Amino acid sequence: MPEHAAALKLIYDAGRYPEALVKARDSAELDAVLDGEEEALKREMTELILEKDVLKSYLSATHPEQSLAAAAGSGSTFLRDHVRRRIDLGNIKIFVRARYQGLSAEKLRARLLEGGFIQKKEFIDRFGLASLELGEIRNSSPYRDLWERGLAALSERETFVPLERGIEDFLMNDLRRARSIIFGPEPVFAYGQAKKRELALVRLVGIGKMNSVPVELLQERISETYV
Repeated sequence: MPEHAAALKLIYDAGRYPEALVKARDSAELDAVLDGEEEALKREMTELILEKDVLKSYLSATHPEQSLAAAAGSGSTFLRDHVRRRIDLGNIKIFVRARYQGLSAEKLRARLLEGGFIQKKEFIDRFGLASLELGEIRNSSPYRDLWERGLAALSERETFVPLERGIEDFLMNDLRRARSIIFGPEPVFAYGQAKKRELALVRLVGIGKMNSVPVELLQERISETYV
């Protein structure tokens, strides 16, 4: 059995995936299987999430500002705060990449998202500083550890991978807070978001194996899962 097929079989055996996952011979076939799984998940969430604003927030997750507006309308503090943290972390990634690529402050301003706990002005005011340190943003926020690990990797190895993985790990840990909410749509929302991330990881592992990406490189990119 080819190495990528063995990896996909392990995933198939461990989760709710169709047999077509194991039979995928190339990235196009793998994408087709996972696209089908994403559509099935979308239908499932549409049936399970009965509150309109919560469903809208879930479906618009790739557009955080729209997701935040819907989350605010839902009245769920958990949902609103999770999307605000997602915006913060997206802005941190934008800030670091803009500095690394030598973009102008104007381009940074245009790319930053509104609505996070950290105001856009705080990023813009620090954009012209000599170092990538975020000062009080870093020291007083829950993002301090992932920020420091990300900066160290960027400085030492010129890679964004640890920062990006740290962001995904943070968001997954944040979603786990929904387990303590007994009544309400929050656990279903968290499950749906976690399942989408799981599908992304399956795609990463499958395509990585198909292209003979070294195991250590794949391991560095695999973030935490919900379970």
